[in-house]
Amino acid sequence: MRNLHKFFLFCSFLAVSQQLEGAKCQKFKIEATKNQKEDIAYIVDTLAGNSSLGLLKYKKSLEEAGERTREVSPFSFFGVVLTNSNLKSNLKNLTSSNSIQFKKFCNGFTKEFINEATKPCFDTTFEGFCKKAGLNPKKMKPIFLDCYKAAKKKKGIPFAPFMRAMTK
Repeated sequence: MRNLHKFFLFCSFLAVSQQLEGAKCQKFKIEATKNQKEDIAYIVDTLAGNSSLGLLKYKKSLEEAGERTREVSPFSFFGVVLTNSNLKSNLKNLTSSNSIQFKKFCNGFTKEFINEATKPCFDTTFEGFCKKAGLNPKKMKPIFLDCYKAAKKKKGIPFAPFMRAMTK
């Protein structure tokens, strides 16, 4: 029984060390249901197409759509947006302003981006996201990591530069 316990601990250690080295990292794919994609489109289109004051009438429906997309990873969320030319254009319009809705939109992803950056498979995920979204990972990764550092220091709207860079 004691040897079985040692064997289990050894196997657990190997599994964890392989995961930390990226050996078990899965290839990135955009994961969102059809309904979640529709909600993502609704969020981006509505935020980009209305003034801060005009958004008041959409507050409840935007919050509901946000809740329904909460389980979509931030890279999948933006993968959906960046692989649709209309949504990418609307995201560009949203990110080109310094509006209240842009600031809130950005800050809404801060916690999720920080979480993604600390995962053992971050490099694989980030590279896959960039490839699927048509972004250059060598240009995007330093921007993302600078935003991550700013977020850890709780400075301003940390991921705004990353979101703006995604739409260029």
